[in-house]
Parts: sequence; structure tokens; C-alpha cells
Amino acid sequence: MLYIEAGKIIEKAQNKEGSIKSLVFKSGSQDVKQLFALVCKTLKYASILEQVMAVAGLLQQEKWLKGPVAMSMTYDLLLGKGLRCRGKFKRAMKRNTPSLEAALADMKKQAKVASVDDLLPKQIRDKVAMPRYVRVNTLKTTAEEAEDTFKADGYECVLSRQEADELMQDSDPTINSTQGIHHIKSLQPKQFMADMDLSEVFVFAPGTDLHDHNLFKKKQVLLQDKASCIPAKVLSPAPGSHVIDGCAAPGNKTSHLAAIMQNTGKIFAFDSAKGRYHSMCKLVPNAGVTNTTFYNQDFLETNPDDDELSSVEYILVDPSCSGTGMVARQDYLTDSGEGPSRERLKLLSRVQLKILNHALSFPRVKRVVYSTCSIHAEENGQVVKQALDENPQFELKRVLPPWGQLSTVNRSGNEDPEMKKIKSLCLRSLPDEHRTNGFFVALFEKKDATFGGEDGDEQEVRGQKRNLEDDEEKIEDEEEEIQDAPSPKKKKSKKKKHKKLSLEVASDNEGNDENNMVDPEDLVTSTQKKKKKVDLEETPSEEDGSDHERTEVVSPSKHSKKKKKKNRQSLK
Repeated sequence: MLYIEAGKIIEKAQNKEGSIKSLVFKSGSQDVKQLFALVCKTLKYASILEQVMAVAGLLQQEKWLKGPVAMSMTYDLLLGKGLRCRGKFKRAMKRNTPSLEAALADMKKQAKVASVDDLLPKQIRDKVAMPRYVRVNTLKTTAEEAEDTFKADGYECVLSRQEADELMQDSDPTINSTQGIHHIKSLQPKQFMADMDLSEVFVFAPGTDLHDHNLFKKKQVLLQDKASCIPAKVLSPAPGSHVIDGCAAPGNKTSHLAAIMQNTGKIFAFDSAKGRYHSMCKLVPNAGVTNTTFYNQDFLETNPDDDELSSVEYILVDPSCSGTGMVARQDYLTDSGEGPSRERLKLLSRVQLKILNHALSFPRVKRVVYSTCSIHAEENGQVVKQALDENPQFELKRVLPPWGQLSTVNRSGNEDPEMKKIKSLCLRSLPDEHRTNGFFVALFEKKDATFGGEDGDEQEVRGQKRNLEDDEEKIEDEEEEIQDAPSPKKKKSKKKKHKKLSLEVASDNEGNDENNMVDPEDLVTSTQKKKKKVDLEETPSEEDGSDHERTEVVSPSKHSKKKKKKNRQSLK
């Protein structure tokens, strides 16, 4: 029953046995979206519901009822859609309805408020309602085509892509961002607008659900928070480049990089978590990406001097962090409000610095972007300062233009001048000010690096040259395989074993969306058995029946410093 399932999850969430989203996903419920909504709403009003139940004596009258189950039913009875149960559960709640209603009315009267929301604790009442950000997948469509489709489907566009582009060209970036935030805050249901900072992003009113929209189903648009879109845009690898996404899963930043590169060059995407890795291997190809190789491997285990990786010029690292900037996560409903401990922040920052230093150690890298979804200086400015001290061949570049007002500097008076300079060059956003998840972005460039000021034609020529080199490498590899293969006359060839990759898809913005019920951490596949080499069956694209893709899984990884078996998937 729905309420029994909700009660179990509520109890586990309150006991910190897992995130709300992961607990719901693991429950095996047939309707995870309905269950997730009930659990979140019940926990949101938990302090009020517990008091109402205590005054009404519900658990004393119905001693067989468990508290969390009773609380979820009380929510539906008094604040939700009405009871959705039968039998003794419904009869028990009906018997106590008058006393429960009277207790709630008395609470509002004593507090002198008209709305139940006014009874909520301040940290919940003041929680920012985040808009819905949508990134247009330019590998499959254009911003203009997506805009026209949304308008045809009944959404009102209050600021078109063309109007936003004209404002971005003619006005000061700071004014643009300020105006953009004002427009975002005033969005009403069924309204949307072009983002004033990112040309491929649209913004919808809070609570807009686009999971069933045709554009999303075809992966022509991706539900990706603005904070998640900025790192790839800041890195801006030229078409034809070789790029590493060091902490890649579930893959939205990777697909964004591919779109910026126009599916040319090479992207090497690393993630050590099996569930997130398999999710990435499904999500990124579905977005139309063909230039990426996936590695189920810790980025720290890669060898910068590897023949293939040594040509990498751009690296994006978005390491695990405290996640304190994430408004969309629902775990604040069970948080004490104290935030992560100093010990945990120190542990995280040590790992983050190690990852950033590793990225800066690649011989040909000339641009590295470091980003987190944390609002703590220990994970942001302090990591950047240490990395600069340990890598004097790099310097910090200003991320501010053209994002203007998105950048905020900590105004505490005890900061040293160097730290103030670092923060003035980096990008930092706060949810209540900028209506996006809290995040931090720093851009490192090698001091002697040259980017050549390439125009579009030069970039295209460069990309074609790099792609030609890649094709030559593939031909050489195939020739080596043919030479090394045993002669069919001397030895019978073994029949190839084919297995179909069975994967769940993470359908949203890297776990930042409360409506996305698929938790990449928990995705499990049927192909996690270790194999030296597995050729996968060609399967048609899920969305639009496009050309079949062939994916190869190879282990061990040749990029590892240690001799460990690793999974690799290449899109050819």
C-alpha cells in the first residue's frame, strides 16, 4: 500500500539511512513519482503533522498504526488529495478526522495565521523555488526550432532567443544578468524565456514538468540546471580538440561538451562508480554524441603520459563535493541545518585538490575548468589557491564576462589580497540571488598557451585535420588486429558471444531534479560481470529509430597507472 511504502521511506530518511530519492528508487514501487511526491510533502509538513496528531491523540486511539504511516495519511487527509486507501486504514482515519481538523484549526488560530504554510519552520518556508532550466541539444535541433515547438504546444514565450541575443550584444553583461534574473523571478505557469547568459538555455516557471514532452523524449532538449551548463561553456573546447571529462557521470556535461565541439575530436569520459558509469553510457549516446569514449575508471588512475591522453588540451573536473548549493535536492527536509562538518569539508577538499592537480599535470593541457556545487570556501577558493601555488605554470582567468552579476565575492574583511583576487576571477552563484543552484567555477590556463584566435574556418580545418588523424589511428589499430589474428586455416575461430547492454536511463540534470526519479548511483545493469572483451549487439536508438550504433567494451584500460581491469565503451 502507498502509505506503508511512504512510512518506511520517511522513517529511513529521518534516520539518515539514505537520500530521499535513492530510498524511493530502491523501494521497488510501481509508481515512484507518486511515492516521491507523497514522501516529500509529508516530510515538508512533518513538524505540523506531528503536532496535530499528538493533540488529536491519533496514535493513542489507533495503537496499531505506525507513526510515519499515520503521518503520511494525515497529510493526504488534511492537506493533500484526500485518502487513497481502503479497509481498516481508511476507517481509522475517518474516525479521527474531526479531532485532526480541529487540532489544525486551533494551531492556525493560536499562531494567528491563515495559511498552513505560515506554520512551517523558517528554513523550509524560505526555501527558494527554482525555475526549470532546459538546455537545447544542438546536436539534434536548434534553439529557434525548440522555441517554436514550445510555443506551438501552448507555452508563452516572454523573451525570445532573438530578443535575448540582441540584448546580450547591445548591453552591459551585468545589466543583462540583472534583467534576466528579474524576468526569471516573474515567470508564471506556462511561460518561458530565453536565458540571458547562455544561448542554448531556456527557462520555465518553477514546477514545470517536461518529462513527457516530445522534445525531451527525443533528447532534443535536456533538463539540466543552469549551474550544470556553465562549466562546459567556460571550457569551450575548439572543434577537433581532445578533451577529458574527469568526473563525467551521468553525462550531461559530457554531451554539452560534444555539442560545443560539434561532435568532432575526442572526449574521454571517466567515472569510477559502476552505476553512474552505465547510466552515462546510455544517456550520452541517446543525446546523439558520437565522439566520446567512456571509462569505468577513477580519473586519478589515468596516466598523463599515455600516448592517447597526452594529446589532451582541455580538461573539465567537477569532483564530488558537499552539494550544499543544491536547492533541488529534497534532503534538506530531514537536515538539522548545521551543514557538513569541518572534518568532512577538509576531507573533500583534499580529494578535490588532488583531482585538480592531476588535471593540471597533463603535458599538453592548456585549459582546465574546476567546478563544484558547493558554497563553502574550503572546497572552492581555497582549493584554487593551493592549486595555483603548486602549479605556477598556470594562471587563473576571469570567468566573469559575460555572466556579469552571477559572480559574487565574499566580503569578509579578513581575507588576504590574493584570495580576494582569486574570488574576483571565479564564478560563484547563490540560489536566492541568482535563481540557480549554488555553484563555483574556476578557469585555469597555461601561461604559455596559445589559442590562436581561430575563426570558424580555421577551427573547421583544425577539426578536419584532427579527425583525419583519428581515422588513421583507427585504420592502424584495425590493421594490427588483423595481423595479430590467428589464421582461420590453422585454428578455428571461436564464436563471438553477444550480450545486449541492459541499462536504466538517468533522465534529468545529474540528479539535481526532484522530479527525476532515476538515481544514477543506484542504477544496476545485467552486464557487470568482468569480461576481457565483449562485442555488444547493435541496437536502434530508443527515441527516433535513428541509425544503429555499435559500442565496444574493452578491459583492462590502457590508460590506468595500475594494472587493473577497467571497462571502456567507445562510440564509433
